[in-house]
Amino acid sequence: MKFCVLASGSKGNATWIQEGDEAILIDNGLSAKDLKARAKERGLLISKLRAVVVTHEHHDHVHGIGPLARQERLVVWATSQTVKAAGGALAKTLLKNFQVGQELTFGSLTISTIPTSHDAADPLAVVAQSKTARLGLVTDLGVVTHLVRESLKNLNALVVEFNHDLVKLIEGPYPFSVKQRVRGRMGHLSNEQGAELLTDICHPGLGQVVLGHISGTNNSPELALSAAGQALERLGHNATLLAADQRRPTPVFEL
Repeated sequence: MKFCVLASGSKGNATWIQEGDEAILIDNGLSAKDLKARAKERGLLISKLRAVVVTHEHHDHVHGIGPLARQERLVVWATSQTVKAAGGALAKTLLKNFQVGQELTFGSLTISTIPTSHDAADPLAVVAQSKTARLGLVTDLGVVTHLVRESLKNLNALVVEFNHDLVKLIEGPYPFSVKQRVRGRMGHLSNEQGAELLTDICHPGLGQVVLGHISGTNNSPELALSAAGQALERLGHNATLLAADQRRPTPVFEL
């Protein structure tokens, strides 16, 4: 299995996951042109792309799905509640519905869908599993539930939310209501919460950790990496850490 976070942040999210000659996207908040350019930059062939799995309906996750799916004849997998909440973003695409908790199969790749706590209609996290590797992708959640924590055990790689530094959020420019939403049970994980989750699920087989959905206003890659690095250091663990970027794709990771 290989994966690449093509974009991560409030202006657009997309993650490429590939097993053999078949690839899928988890969300796409980028324009079709931008996504194709980023994939090409990393040597990822759009011709191998088969489907998009939608985690929730927020603009930064679905904005580019419709145009890309129509151009490339991709199947769009989403829950019925997410489709309804997304309005026209998923219109005129080949839609297939599933229920959160269901496993989706794409060739030799299995996608487990896990319910999360976020202010969306039917939000979820995913775990992608091949015959040899497990990748967890969990962003946009206010709290880490027992189910999320248990689902993310025994991973080889993890993309995890480190959205905000609590001090920067509190002292920052957002209105009070938005600050409450971000730090609430249906908002986003702080660096501290992300580090706690990382601590809970860390094990010797976890080799790659990508920090995602880092706020450009209320956080910085340096603060997020410091929090995650300290958590791993306390455990004596040497997983590779990387902060995903809004403007450019990560390297392609092979598991």
